[in-house]
Amino acid sequence: MKILYAEDDVMMQKIVVHSLVRLGYEVTTVDDGKEALESVESEEFDLIILDLFMPKMSGFEVVEIIRNELHIDTPILILSRSHLDEAIQKAYTAGANDFIVKPFDPEELIVKITKILTSKR
Repeated sequence: MKILYAEDDVMMQKIVVHSLVRLGYEVTTVDDGKEALESVESEEFDLIILDLFMPKMSGFEVVEIIRNELHIDTPILILSRSHLDEAIQKAYTAGANDFIVKPFDPEELIVKITKILTSKR
């Protein structure tokens, strides 16, 4: 299974990628929202994981374009330091499937990914 992970925090990238690769996922990482969109347009993924606040384009914008312009229904999981109900609701309204507030337990990430990918089948 292929996962796209868009995150500008290098340490967070390392933690998440390590957890996912250990479980056998193939992970493509990008550092900003623009690169995330370019990747989604050129490659098919089973799951997209996005940070909300990235350079060049926010996670909100990326989700909206994926859903409304590209019409791609790949599940999207948001990882964000924002714990504000408004940001969480905005992410769901844009088309995200789930949301995890940073910092998080890597086990929580695995549970959410498993749930999303199982329901996709």
